[in-house]
Amino acid sequence: MDKKFLWWIFGVTKGGVVRAKIVRLLHDRPRNANQLAKKLKLDYTTVRYHLNILLKHGIVEASEHTYIVMYFPSDIMVEHWDEFVKIYESVVND
Repeated sequence: MDKKFLWWIFGVTKGGVVRAKIVRLLHDRPRNANQLAKKLKLDYTTVRYHLNILLKHGIVEASEHTYIVMYFPSDIMVEHWDEFVKIYESVVND
């Protein structure tokens, strides 16, 4: 994972802002898709779509306990957290 990839996934592609917000929330604490949808005021299927992209690219990981899937940032995402924060601050207008 490098700076160009992070810019691509969060700053350039359609939906990058949503994905950035998801990762930011997961950095605070692990959450499931329903919790993320409520917090972001988005449709559950939209959140699942973005989580699948993040999973595919190794940005988040999933932990299944019983029937609930919890998501959290991957170790590689944590390693690149400072770069992510710079991108987040330039693309997200909260």
